[in-house]
Amino acid sequence: MSILGFIRRIFARPPRPGVEVANRMVRARYDAAGEGSEIKNIWANADALDADASNSLAVRQKLRQRSRYERTNNGHAAGIIGTQANYVIGTGPKLRMQTGNANFNRMVEARWESWCKASRFFRKLRTLDKAKTGDGESFGHFRTNPLLGDLVKLDLRTLECDQITSPVFVGDDENYVDGIRYDDYGNPVSYDVLKFHPGATWTSGRQEYETIPAKFMVHWFNEDRCGQHRGVPETTSTLNLFGTGRRYREAVVAAAETAADITVVAEMGVPTDDGPDQLRPFTSVPIDKRTMVVGPAGAKMAQMKAEQPTTTYDSFTRAMLCEEARPLNMPYNIAACDSSGYSFSGGRLDHLTYYVGVDVERQDCELCVLEATFALWFEEAQRAYGWSVPAMPAPRHHWGWPKMPQIDDAKTASARQTALGCGTTSPSRIADEDGLDDEDEIEVLAADYGVTVEEMREIRRNAIFPAKAPPPQEPSADEADEPDDGEEEEEEEEPTNGRARLPATNGYARRR
Repeated sequence: MSILGFIRRIFARPPRPGVEVANRMVRARYDAAGEGSEIKNIWANADALDADASNSLAVRQKLRQRSRYERTNNGHAAGIIGTQANYVIGTGPKLRMQTGNANFNRMVEARWESWCKASRFFRKLRTLDKAKTGDGESFGHFRTNPLLGDLVKLDLRTLECDQITSPVFVGDDENYVDGIRYDDYGNPVSYDVLKFHPGATWTSGRQEYETIPAKFMVHWFNEDRCGQHRGVPETTSTLNLFGTGRRYREAVVAAAETAADITVVAEMGVPTDDGPDQLRPFTSVPIDKRTMVVGPAGAKMAQMKAEQPTTTYDSFTRAMLCEEARPLNMPYNIAACDSSGYSFSGGRLDHLTYYVGVDVERQDCELCVLEATFALWFEEAQRAYGWSVPAMPAPRHHWGWPKMPQIDDAKTASARQTALGCGTTSPSRIADEDGLDDEDEIEVLAADYGVTVEEMREIRRNAIFPAKAPPPQEPSADEADEPDDGEEEEEEEEPTNGRARLPATNGYARRR
């Protein structure tokens, strides 16, 4: 304590009894930060490593090997990853050009669709999504394929993340992370790609590699931590549950098989003499079907009880599957393809959270894969087809994804009609939700009904905003002053008997 603090303490006024000191320090306590033995055991493996150190090559390699094993041996794991790709990618996004030239837009969209079919782009996109979910990250290499059945020879080669790694020891380099080199601003510069998969049986451990510029590579993974450069399987937090659930199912089946295989157990009584046992312990005796068997003297026959599966088996497997699919925001009825325990509204409500996650994944796919692919494709197409537009940057466009499944089409149509009438949405936005192009749909409708495109627009406009009937016109002053042609009937005056006459009501005189 300093001299000044000692003097202040001597001359300080003592606190009155029952009055708290205003400046007394308050010490808060968190149970999760405690140092008890139980708490320490729970988080014994917690560390302070950064994202790249936590996701080191050894850790990622072990995780993806176990994830691949579960995908090939566990129906739940394979189904969850396959369903995720079907919802996120589906039949593939459609290119929607947004330049001012409608003819040019249709031409570019048609050329793009032709290239996607020739290069099987949407199939490769689903493969990239499965690898991203199951392995943690997916890579694609753009290269020229002279045998591609399209005028644009650009092709996308999918790569497993095992091939993007450090082929040689590079020492301490903060801008180089396991095969990926970054600049000082965090932008990827190049990728070191092994020419052969390290797990191939015929490579003989060869480490031949090539350095590919970042422009010709796509890297898609979930960035869960700041400063993360490589991905881990998205089901890492529940990966052990897949193995536990599989072991539990195998144990239940093994118990049921054991009960069925061992038909009868003979319990021998206490021997009365020192002679040999009538039956040796654990002896198997064959028993014919539909026969009566007499056991040895003193033996009690008992049948094995098939006590598997237990009454909690269904609830346990359901809880396991819910937690296994939770990292993907996937509800139980989608992960299990079973809605038998749901009400109609409950099944729809559980889909909302998953649909939000699918929208996020689609946007991430646009940023990491689609935009890079379209930029290179348009640059090649501009040269191949001789378009008189600049190749860079690519013209304005957006992506139309396949629509989400609708359980109640009538309610969806009613809600859309209300939104259109209120002006809170537009036909083009609704067409995008359905994975369609509004301009193309108008042309198809016009051709089907035998009208022009402008007439079809007018028909749809009148259907959304029906014309209101004109209000009734009030008679003019001259018409109001003109007498009627018919003679007015004189109303007979009723006797009042000294009482006041009541006024007329609704055009008729009120009678007594």
